[in-house]
Amino acid sequence: MIEKFEIRSALTTLVMFAAMVTTGMMTSAFAESHPTLKNEPVQVDQMPEKNELIVAYYGRPGVKSLGVLGEHSIGQLKPMIKKKAAEYAKVTGKHVRPGFDIIYGLASAAPGPRKDYIIHLNSKKLLPYIDAAENEGFVLFLETQLGKHMPQDAIHHTLKYLKHHNVHLAVDPEFEVSNLNVRPGKKIGRVEASWINQVQAIMDKYMKENGIKEKKILLLHMFRHTMVEHKEQLRHYDNIDLIFNLDGHGSPKLKVGIYNAIYSKKYADKVAGGFKLFFKEDHPMMSPKQVMGLEHAQGTKVKYPPKLINYQ
Repeated sequence: MIEKFEIRSALTTLVMFAAMVTTGMMTSAFAESHPTLKNEPVQVDQMPEKNELIVAYYGRPGVKSLGVLGEHSIGQLKPMIKKKAAEYAKVTGKHVRPGFDIIYGLASAAPGPRKDYIIHLNSKKLLPYIDAAENEGFVLFLETQLGKHMPQDAIHHTLKYLKHHNVHLAVDPEFEVSNLNVRPGKKIGRVEASWINQVQAIMDKYMKENGIKEKKILLLHMFRHTMVEHKEQLRHYDNIDLIFNLDGHGSPKLKVGIYNAIYSKKYADKVAGGFKLFFKEDHPMMSPKQVMGLEHAQGTKVKYPPKLINYQ
């Protein structure tokens, strides 16, 4: 039986922010049975580093409806994230880097003055998080929801923050409506691999021009294969690492099934995996051991363990 996969939506208006929950359906490909998994998860030499994980809290500063990061102050968040990271360190024996996963370009239900359906986060609100992350040794992701922008255009708003050594970028195709006559949220968006290659090329050029030596991460959110089309055409850049992040809430069986389908052996040697959990919507909440493929979750098991785990 095909199960419903409830997905996170971050639509807002310019006047009042509100989360709008939409619903997606698993495709028949996701509903197919998976082969029996071995007792131990497959270990793949992925980024960030072979023996390293990232555990981040997700949301929009000051907006409680969009995730745990918006429900607490920076001072409150730091020990909470460190505690969650320590849970993963305990069960994996790996070095775990805590992080902030921030919605920078937020999809809106109203077109706004630029008619692009996007609200950018004010730098005065963002910089304290960048500074706190740097002081604590945290990773920080800046996510761009696309609205009317294509990712290679939207990414220009966040490039300047790459000068901070702890800042990385993310693209969420869910609210992309660049070629549609509807507002974000009316249809599940998608991006082409060629567009993401252009994003990487833009990042690569900016990093070289500004003497940025460290590697950067480009995080791609998805909960359907079709959200990133022609993935086999994705290019590899030596200074940029890609992560496929499973971004949807539901039962552990459903989440693991979709993760294993999206993050298959075909991609496990080329990109890193990401797994998102929802404090309020996931029932029951998966344990760190289940997320990392060390224990079964409702009869199924993560095959290729993620390198990024984020909580909304």
